Amino acid sequence: MKKTISIFIAMLIILAVSTAAQAKDVKLVDYNVWFGLDGNGTFKIGEYEDKATRCKRFDLLVSGLMKLNPDVIGIQEANELPGYARRLARKIGYSAVWKVGNSGLKLFGFGIPVNFTEGDAVLAMSNHNLEFLGARRLSGKGIQRDYLSVHTKEVRNVMATKVVIDGRPLIVFNTHTHFSLIMDETWTNKLEDMVIEGNITREEKDAILAEMEESHERTESDVMNLTAFVKEITKKYDYPYVIMGDFNTTKNSPAIQKMIADLGLLDPYELMNPGADGFTWDSVKNPNTAFDGSQRWADGKTLKDPLSRLEAQFDLETPRRIDFIFLSSHFRPEDIKSSRLIFNEPVDGVFVSDHFGVEVILEGIPK
Repeated sequence: MKKTISIFIAMLIILAVSTAAQAKDVKLVDYNVWFGLDGNGTFKIGEYEDKATRCKRFDLLVSGLMKLNPDVIGIQEANELPGYARRLARKIGYSAVWKVGNSGLKLFGFGIPVNFTEGDAVLAMSNHNLEFLGARRLSGKGIQRDYLSVHTKEVRNVMATKVVIDGRPLIVFNTHTHFSLIMDETWTNKLEDMVIEGNITREEKDAILAEMEESHERTESDVMNLTAFVKEITKKYDYPYVIMGDFNTTKNSPAIQKMIADLGLLDPYELMNPGADGFTWDSVKNPNTAFDGSQRWADGKTLKDPLSRLEAQFDLETPRRIDFIFLSSHFRPEDIKSSRLIFNEPVDGVFVSDHFGVEVILEGIPK
């Protein structure tokens, strides 16, 4: 009898080990899907494209995601929420949660700007028990809800969600931090050139420089506030986690470096593609970047203000890696199966977004 029990226990152990060894790969996708707007306007935000092009991009997004078949998707610049997230989830058969961001003055979806209720969303396979854990405003003020929005200046957020894959929980953070120029001599010198060329006065240059510095500090602050939120959530939910999003700054950012060090994060793309540039904002390859890189607003006539023109030139001349999927210290490098850029080729001459996406495939989720 004892021998029979021992054999039975041994078989259970072998089965458990075999099951663990055959753990399902977990595929993560992060993508700024681009709302195609110039961010300028009161009643209506300027649109870079017509409805047909916007619908074409959405259809390509749907077909691309269905081919990729990821477990979890984080998107930024979903517009207009909540309709965009619900429609995308329905098309690909996923569950979705979202956080409304920049949306203006609205009540029950009515208000201004009439074409702008953007934000972030997380989608997951319907059997992964997607749950919204909360959100935190990283910068900005006002109220931003599905049914009520009261603000006139930019806000930035992070959202936290939980999924359960093969019985193992995973926390997924999704964010979109503030955009700013990377402060270096290249761009301060270009300001001086604008003075010499008579485009701005010396006083205007000083004011623009101060605004650039303030904007840069805001981006850094967003990342630090994000780090604090991650610590808060993961103290309550002690599970492996990923942080994904459009950080609008490179890995050389002091705040991102500090976040990585403080949280012990892994950068799968860098680990799996040593030496690769991995540009997710590629002004050489992706023609959609030329819209934000234009010296004029979306109407094609109105010249942008001096700082916006400088930022446009920066976007046009500076390919960079600003979209990331980071892994918590629960993961080891050997848990990463692959990482690559996605949506980085046109289909019928059309790019889905002005960004490229990031995919990470993991060999399961740690306990």
